[in-house]
Amino acid sequence: MAQTQNNDVKTGVLPSQMHDTRSLSMASTTIADLYGRPSIGINAALSGLFNNPSFLQFNTNKNWDNQLLQHDLMLPTLSIDSHHITTRFGIVHRGFENFPFKSTSPLPKPDITMYRAELAYAFSFSNYFSLGTLQSISYATSDGEEQIWNYVADAGLAYAPDGPVTYGLVFRGLGQEIIYENNEAGQTALGRRLARQILEIGVTFRYPIEERTYLSISFSNEKRFGEDGLWYKGGIEILPVSTINIRGGMMVNFDQSLFIPRIGLGINISELQFHYMIAPKNLIGEHFHQIGLTIAL
Repeated sequence: MAQTQNNDVKTGVLPSQMHDTRSLSMASTTIADLYGRPSIGINAALSGLFNNPSFLQFNTNKNWDNQLLQHDLMLPTLSIDSHHITTRFGIVHRGFENFPFKSTSPLPKPDITMYRAELAYAFSFSNYFSLGTLQSISYATSDGEEQIWNYVADAGLAYAPDGPVTYGLVFRGLGQEIIYENNEAGQTALGRRLARQILEIGVTFRYPIEERTYLSISFSNEKRFGEDGLWYKGGIEILPVSTINIRGGMMVNFDQSLFIPRIGLGINISELQFHYMIAPKNLIGEHFHQIGLTIAL
Protein backbone atom coordinates (compact mmCIF):
# COMPACT_ATOMS: atom_id res chain seq x y z
CA MET A 1 0.00 0.00 0.00
CA ALA A 2 2.86 2.40 0.67
CA GLN A 3 6.60 2.45 1.17
CA THR A 4 9.44 4.68 2.37
CA GLN A 5 12.28 5.25 -0.09
CA ASN A 6 14.83 6.89 2.23
CA ASN A 7 15.15 8.75 5.51
CA ASP A 8 15.00 12.26 4.05
CA VAL A 9 12.25 12.06 1.43
CA LYS A 10 9.21 10.05 2.40
CA THR A 11 6.97 9.03 -0.45
CA GLY A 12 4.07 6.65 -0.77
CA VAL A 13 2.38 4.66 -3.51
CA LEU A 14 -1.38 4.65 -3.91
CA PRO A 15 -2.79 1.11 -4.22
CA SER A 16 -2.79 -0.16 -7.80
CA GLN A 17 -4.70 -3.35 -7.00
CA MET A 18 -7.82 -3.95 -4.96
CA HIS A 19 -8.17 -7.49 -3.60
CA ASP A 20 -11.27 -8.90 -1.95
CA THR A 21 -11.26 -9.50 1.80
CA ARG A 22 -11.21 -13.30 1.55
CA SER A 23 -8.20 -13.27 -0.77
CA LEU A 24 -6.28 -10.86 1.46
CA SER A 25 -6.89 -13.02 4.54
CA MET A 26 -5.33 -15.96 2.64
CA ALA A 27 -2.23 -13.89 1.74
CA SER A 28 -3.57 -13.11 -1.76
CA THR A 29 -2.93 -16.68 -2.90
CA THR A 30 -6.34 -17.20 -4.53
CA ILE A 31 -5.42 -16.49 -8.16
CA ALA A 32 -6.56 -20.04 -9.02
CA ASP A 33 -9.50 -20.29 -6.60
CA LEU A 34 -12.96 -20.63 -8.18
CA TYR A 35 -14.72 -21.53 -4.94
CA GLY A 36 -14.78 -18.31 -2.96
CA ARG A 37 -16.04 -15.76 -5.51
CA PRO A 38 -12.87 -13.65 -5.52
CA SER A 39 -12.83 -10.18 -7.04
CA ILE A 40 -11.45 -9.35 -10.47
CA GLY A 41 -8.48 -7.70 -8.75
CA ILE A 42 -6.90 -11.06 -7.90
CA ASN A 43 -7.24 -12.64 -11.39
CA ALA A 44 -9.60 -11.35 -14.06
CA ALA A 45 -9.59 -14.72 -15.85
CA LEU A 46 -11.50 -16.38 -12.97
CA SER A 47 -14.74 -14.64 -13.97
CA GLY A 48 -14.77 -16.75 -17.14
CA LEU A 49 -15.07 -19.98 -15.15
CA PHE A 50 -17.45 -19.07 -12.29
CA ASN A 51 -20.42 -21.40 -11.95
CA ASN A 52 -22.52 -18.53 -10.57
CA PRO A 53 -21.13 -15.09 -11.45
CA SER A 54 -24.20 -13.18 -10.24
CA PHE A 55 -23.05 -11.49 -7.05
CA LEU A 56 -22.31 -8.03 -5.68
CA GLN A 57 -19.17 -7.43 -3.65
CA PHE A 58 -18.18 -4.50 -1.45
CA ASN A 59 -14.91 -4.01 0.48
CA THR A 60 -13.55 -1.30 2.80
CA ASN A 61 -9.85 -1.15 3.68
CA LYS A 62 -8.15 0.94 6.41
CA ASN A 63 -4.38 1.43 6.24
CA TRP A 64 -2.86 2.29 9.62
CA ASP A 65 0.45 3.45 8.09
CA ASN A 66 -0.88 6.38 6.07
CA GLN A 67 -4.49 6.62 7.39
CA LEU A 68 -5.95 6.05 3.92
CA LEU A 69 -9.40 4.49 3.50
CA GLN A 70 -10.22 2.48 0.39
CA HIS A 71 -13.69 1.37 -0.75
CA ASP A 72 -14.63 -0.68 -3.81
CA LEU A 73 -17.84 -2.05 -5.30
CA MET A 74 -17.85 -4.86 -7.87
CA LEU A 75 -20.98 -5.38 -9.97
CA PRO A 76 -22.28 -8.74 -11.29
CA THR A 77 -20.58 -10.24 -14.32
CA LEU A 78 -22.33 -9.92 -17.68
CA SER A 79 -21.84 -13.17 -19.61
CA ILE A 80 -22.62 -13.61 -23.32
CA ASP A 81 -21.57 -17.05 -24.55
CA SER A 82 -17.80 -17.19 -23.93
CA HIS A 83 -17.44 -13.47 -23.19
CA HIS A 84 -17.57 -12.19 -19.60
CA ILE A 85 -17.45 -8.50 -18.59
CA THR A 86 -17.22 -7.19 -15.03
CA THR A 87 -17.02 -3.61 -13.77
CA ARG A 88 -15.76 -2.29 -10.46
CA PHE A 89 -15.55 1.18 -8.93
CA GLY A 90 -13.38 2.39 -6.07
CA ILE A 91 -12.37 5.42 -4.05
CA VAL A 92 -9.33 6.09 -1.84
CA HIS A 93 -9.37 9.01 0.60
CA ARG A 94 -7.96 10.19 3.90
CA GLY A 95 -9.56 8.48 6.89
CA PHE A 96 -9.93 9.39 10.54
CA GLU A 97 -6.69 10.06 12.37
CA ASN A 98 -5.60 7.32 14.81
CA PHE A 99 -8.82 5.32 14.47
CA PRO A 100 -9.08 2.57 15.53
CA PHE A 101 -5.36 2.48 16.42
CA LYS A 102 -2.77 5.23 16.70
CA SER A 103 -0.31 5.23 13.83
CA THR A 104 3.41 5.18 14.66
CA SER A 105 4.53 4.87 11.03
CA PRO A 106 7.07 7.39 9.63
CA LEU A 107 5.07 7.59 6.40
CA PRO A 108 3.32 10.86 5.53
CA LYS A 109 -0.43 11.08 6.08
CA PRO A 110 -1.49 12.41 2.67
CA ASP A 111 -4.64 14.41 2.01
CA ILE A 112 -5.57 12.64 -1.23
CA THR A 113 -8.73 11.52 -2.98
CA MET A 114 -8.51 8.99 -5.81
CA TYR A 115 -11.38 7.62 -7.91
CA ARG A 116 -11.00 4.44 -9.92
CA ALA A 117 -13.05 2.68 -12.60
CA GLU A 118 -12.15 -0.82 -13.74
CA LEU A 119 -13.27 -3.09 -16.53
CA ALA A 120 -12.41 -6.80 -16.61
CA TYR A 121 -12.86 -8.99 -19.66
CA ALA A 122 -12.52 -12.78 -19.67
CA PHE A 123 -12.82 -15.20 -22.57
CA SER A 124 -13.53 -18.82 -21.69
CA PHE A 125 -12.16 -21.18 -24.33
CA SER A 126 -13.90 -24.08 -22.58
CA ASN A 127 -15.28 -25.02 -19.17
CA TYR A 128 -11.67 -25.52 -18.06
CA PHE A 129 -9.58 -22.67 -19.50
CA SER A 130 -9.98 -18.89 -19.48
CA LEU A 131 -7.93 -15.79 -20.30
CA GLY A 132 -8.65 -12.37 -18.83
CA THR A 133 -7.47 -8.79 -18.53
CA LEU A 134 -8.20 -5.98 -16.08
CA GLN A 135 -8.08 -2.36 -17.28
CA SER A 136 -7.98 0.35 -14.58
CA ILE A 137 -8.26 4.14 -14.91
CA SER A 138 -7.69 6.40 -11.88
CA TYR A 139 -8.12 10.10 -11.20
CA ALA A 140 -6.45 11.59 -8.11
CA THR A 141 -6.47 15.03 -6.47
CA SER A 142 -4.56 16.34 -3.48
CA ASP A 143 -4.78 19.22 -1.01
CA GLY A 144 -2.20 20.96 -3.19
CA GLU A 145 -4.90 21.12 -5.85
CA GLU A 146 -2.96 18.84 -8.15
CA GLN A 147 -4.85 16.55 -10.50
CA ILE A 148 -3.50 13.44 -12.18
CA TRP A 149 -4.83 10.61 -14.34
CA ASN A 150 -3.39 7.11 -14.45
CA TYR A 151 -3.80 3.83 -16.32
CA VAL A 152 -2.65 0.33 -15.36
CA ALA A 153 -3.60 -3.17 -16.50
CA ASP A 154 -3.24 -6.81 -15.47
CA ALA A 155 -3.47 -10.02 -17.50
CA GLY A 156 -4.15 -13.54 -16.28
CA LEU A 157 -5.21 -17.07 -17.06
CA ALA A 158 -7.07 -19.78 -15.18
CA TYR A 159 -7.11 -23.53 -15.76
CA ALA A 160 -9.60 -25.74 -13.95
CA PRO A 161 -9.52 -29.39 -15.08
CA ASP A 162 -11.74 -32.03 -13.53
CA GLY A 163 -10.57 -32.70 -10.01
CA PRO A 164 -9.75 -30.83 -6.81
CA VAL A 165 -6.80 -28.75 -8.15
CA THR A 166 -7.04 -25.54 -10.20
CA TYR A 167 -4.24 -23.37 -11.59
CA GLY A 168 -3.73 -19.67 -12.24
CA LEU A 169 -1.16 -17.17 -13.54
CA VAL A 170 -1.21 -13.36 -13.40
CA PHE A 171 1.05 -10.61 -14.68
CA ARG A 172 0.48 -7.23 -13.00
CA GLY A 173 1.79 -3.72 -13.57
CA LEU A 174 1.23 -2.92 -17.25
CA GLY A 175 1.24 0.85 -16.98
CA GLN A 176 1.98 3.39 -14.27
CA GLU A 177 1.14 3.96 -10.62
CA ILE A 178 0.45 7.14 -8.66
CA ILE A 179 2.93 8.24 -6.01
CA TYR A 180 2.69 11.03 -3.45
CA GLU A 181 5.11 13.11 -1.37
CA ASN A 182 4.59 15.68 1.36
CA ASN A 183 6.43 18.86 0.36
CA GLU A 184 8.05 21.46 2.61
CA ALA A 185 4.79 23.40 2.86
CA GLY A 186 3.08 20.33 4.32
CA GLN A 187 1.01 19.79 1.19
CA THR A 188 0.82 16.56 -0.79
CA ALA A 189 2.43 16.47 -4.23
CA LEU A 190 1.36 13.84 -6.76
CA GLY A 191 3.35 12.09 -9.45
CA ARG A 192 3.55 8.97 -11.58
CA ARG A 193 6.10 6.27 -12.17
CA LEU A 194 6.21 2.91 -13.93
CA ALA A 195 4.19 0.40 -11.98
CA ARG A 196 6.01 -2.41 -10.23
CA GLN A 197 5.71 -5.46 -12.46
CA ILE A 198 4.74 -8.72 -10.79
CA LEU A 199 4.48 -12.27 -12.13
CA GLU A 200 2.55 -14.74 -9.98
CA ILE A 201 1.67 -18.40 -10.47
CA GLY A 202 -0.51 -20.40 -8.10
CA VAL A 203 -2.63 -23.47 -7.41
CA THR A 204 -5.67 -24.15 -5.24
CA PHE A 205 -6.72 -27.47 -3.72
CA ARG A 206 -10.17 -27.96 -2.24
CA TYR A 207 -11.77 -30.95 -0.54
CA PRO A 208 -14.20 -32.49 -1.08
CA ILE A 209 -15.44 -31.38 -4.50
CA GLU A 210 -18.58 -33.52 -4.71
CA GLU A 211 -20.31 -32.13 -1.60
CA ARG A 212 -19.86 -29.07 0.58
CA THR A 213 -16.22 -28.01 0.46
CA TYR A 214 -14.85 -27.54 3.97
CA LEU A 215 -11.14 -27.22 3.18
CA SER A 216 -9.39 -24.97 0.67
CA ILE A 217 -5.60 -24.60 0.43
CA SER A 218 -3.85 -22.20 -1.96
CA PHE A 219 -0.18 -21.70 -2.78
CA SER A 220 1.52 -19.18 -5.06
CA ASN A 221 4.96 -17.86 -5.94
CA GLU A 222 5.34 -14.18 -6.73
CA LYS A 223 8.25 -12.44 -8.41
CA ARG A 224 8.36 -8.67 -7.96
CA PHE A 225 10.76 -7.42 -10.62
CA GLY A 226 13.41 -5.08 -9.28
CA GLU A 227 13.22 -6.67 -5.82
CA ASP A 228 15.45 -9.37 -4.35
CA GLY A 229 14.13 -12.88 -3.97
CA LEU A 230 10.82 -14.63 -4.51
CA TRP A 231 7.70 -14.37 -2.37
CA TYR A 232 6.33 -17.74 -1.27
CA LYS A 233 2.71 -17.54 -0.19
CA GLY A 234 0.28 -19.98 1.36
CA GLY A 235 -3.32 -19.66 2.45
CA ILE A 236 -5.91 -21.92 4.04
CA GLU A 237 -9.67 -21.75 4.61
CA ILE A 238 -11.54 -24.15 6.92
CA LEU A 239 -15.32 -24.41 7.22
CA PRO A 240 -16.05 -26.22 10.52
CA VAL A 241 -19.75 -25.51 9.88
CA SER A 242 -21.50 -24.14 6.82
CA THR A 243 -21.92 -20.67 8.37
CA ILE A 244 -18.31 -19.98 9.46
CA ASN A 245 -15.09 -19.67 7.44
CA ILE A 246 -11.75 -19.54 9.30
CA ARG A 247 -8.89 -18.24 7.16
CA GLY A 248 -5.19 -17.59 7.42
CA GLY A 249 -2.14 -17.04 5.27
CA MET A 250 1.58 -16.36 5.27
CA MET A 251 3.89 -14.48 2.92
CA VAL A 252 7.61 -15.35 3.09
CA ASN A 253 10.65 -13.82 1.41
CA PHE A 254 13.79 -15.63 2.58
CA ASP A 255 16.19 -13.23 0.83
CA GLN A 256 14.75 -10.31 2.81
CA SER A 257 14.04 -12.35 5.97
CA LEU A 258 10.37 -11.34 5.89
CA PHE A 259 7.56 -13.45 7.37
CA ILE A 260 4.18 -11.75 7.09
CA PRO A 261 0.99 -13.31 8.51
CA ARG A 262 -2.64 -12.67 7.57
CA ILE A 263 -5.78 -13.89 9.34
CA GLY A 264 -9.50 -13.61 8.59
CA LEU A 265 -13.03 -14.78 9.29
CA GLY A 266 -16.15 -15.24 7.19
CA ILE A 267 -19.80 -15.59 8.21
CA ASN A 268 -22.42 -16.99 5.81
CA ILE A 269 -26.07 -16.10 6.31
CA SER A 270 -28.33 -17.27 3.48
CA GLU A 271 -27.29 -15.23 0.40
CA LEU A 272 -25.03 -12.91 2.41
CA GLN A 273 -21.35 -13.43 3.21
CA PHE A 274 -19.57 -11.16 5.71
CA HIS A 275 -15.77 -11.09 5.66
CA TYR A 276 -13.11 -9.58 7.91
CA MET A 277 -9.31 -9.77 7.73
CA ILE A 278 -6.35 -8.17 9.43
CA ALA A 279 -2.68 -7.81 8.50
CA PRO A 280 -1.23 -7.44 12.00
CA LYS A 281 2.46 -7.15 11.13
CA ASN A 282 3.84 -3.76 12.22
CA LEU A 283 5.65 -3.37 8.91
CA ILE A 284 5.22 -0.66 6.29
CA GLY A 285 2.55 -1.77 3.85
CA GLU A 286 1.43 -4.67 6.05
CA HIS A 287 -0.52 -2.92 8.81
CA PHE A 288 -4.15 -2.73 7.72
CA HIS A 289 -7.51 -4.41 8.00
CA GLN A 290 -10.47 -4.86 5.67
CA ILE A 291 -14.14 -5.73 5.86
CA GLY A 292 -16.19 -7.12 2.99
CA LEU A 293 -19.72 -8.08 2.00
CA THR A 294 -20.75 -10.45 -0.80
CA ILE A 295 -24.39 -10.69 -1.90
CA ALA A 296 -25.44 -13.59 -4.13
CA LEU A 297 -28.13 -12.64 -6.65
